[in-house]
Amino acid sequence: MSAYADRLEALVAEAADRCTTCGKCFEACPTARESGLDMGQAVQRVGELVSLTRDGGAAAPLLDKWLSACDGSARCTAACPEEINVRQWVTIAKMKSLQATRPVQEGAANAAGRFRHMAQAVRLLASMQLPSETLKKILAPAERRTADVLFYTGCNVLRTPHIVLNVMDILDALELDFDVVGGTAHCCGVYQFQEADLATYERMGHRTFQRFGQSGASKVLTWCPTCTKNFDELEKDVEEPSFDLGHVSEFLAANLDALKARFTAEQPKRRVVIHEHLGIGATVESVRNLLRAVPNLELVELPQDSGFSYACGGQAAKFKDREQAIHRDLVRGAIDGGADTIVTMYHSCHRALSGAEAIYPSLKVVNFTDVLAEALGRGGHPDYYQLYKRGGAMDEAVTAARGFLENNGVRIDENAVKSLTADIFNETGVGGPREAFAEAFGALAREG
Repeated sequence: MSAYADRLEALVAEAADRCTTCGKCFEACPTARESGLDMGQAVQRVGELVSLTRDGGAAAPLLDKWLSACDGSARCTAACPEEINVRQWVTIAKMKSLQATRPVQEGAANAAGRFRHMAQAVRLLASMQLPSETLKKILAPAERRTADVLFYTGCNVLRTPHIVLNVMDILDALELDFDVVGGTAHCCGVYQFQEADLATYERMGHRTFQRFGQSGASKVLTWCPTCTKNFDELEKDVEEPSFDLGHVSEFLAANLDALKARFTAEQPKRRVVIHEHLGIGATVESVRNLLRAVPNLELVELPQDSGFSYACGGQAAKFKDREQAIHRDLVRGAIDGGADTIVTMYHSCHRALSGAEAIYPSLKVVNFTDVLAEALGRGGHPDYYQLYKRGGAMDEAVTAARGFLENNGVRIDENAVKSLTADIFNETGVGGPREAFAEAFGALAREG
């Protein structure tokens, strides 16, 4: 085993030693219940987790069902009286069980296929929405940067790049020495770890984390909740980094006084519901505090199923009915509560909800960075993904995409359009008709 693998072993061994098998983590798990597991057998399941950690081998069948159902909600960790990071423990235990029961080549092939599909979608969607100079800046190697603050985008937010541009505007307004880095060349390695391809994970996610340190930055601001979770639990806890790591929302909330001093008083009056997800640090409270400070903005409190998963999509996508119910209840609750705007926290949530305006024209859907950038007199970057998701007239989106694709030296063909249509409209969420996107961009592909 590698030194990194040894340190992972040490993390879970410590968790097993501290565990009293009280079962509270299992009892709090939303996906254990969703999967139909017997909630009265919590002690047995946790006992099996301890045994798997100590003895190795394959997970017992019902334990395997629990591990496989995990959506990373972190309700388990919050419930543990011993303050064990149970989510971290489950993540590593699942990887170890896969290593014991499946040829490594199979996991590596699965991970490579998932990464390849994601990379293609990110490349195409980013190339359709970003100027070439901005895209080149984001993709440049992290270790060559010299700024004190590094804003790390991750990969998938580049499907909705207006969010990245908003964050850059906000950091600019704070007059920070910062640089931005991301894209698939700086992947957090989530697919490789999930598929138990640890050797490739070390060359990818572990290496990305090391590159942050090589940049010399004192602070790395993350955006993606999955990257934040992985780097917190699979890197920072393994070896203390030379830099401070935290989500950009928490950083902005810590600098709220500086932001408020720069807010313009002339802000539109709006009543806002935040689509909330627990599980990633203090992001919920940070976004709440940031929005409360925006002039003329009123937060509408709405009961939400915010503990089901740490973000929309990803692991939670295994439970599409539950996700659809969450989205449906959120939109209906917002309308019933007199809200005119739904504010998303993360990019995957924004993708899921951005098309709601096609069905509920009284609602606007924006990201919290849209609101903050606007309050600073900045922002205003077109949300082309929302145009795609809403359907309807595609003229503006196609015209913009044509220019961006040409400048980025990227061509799309009919197969790419089919793949993108599926990526955009097959995700759980709320949106308009897919035909408008397929037809308009199919025509653009035929032009090329």
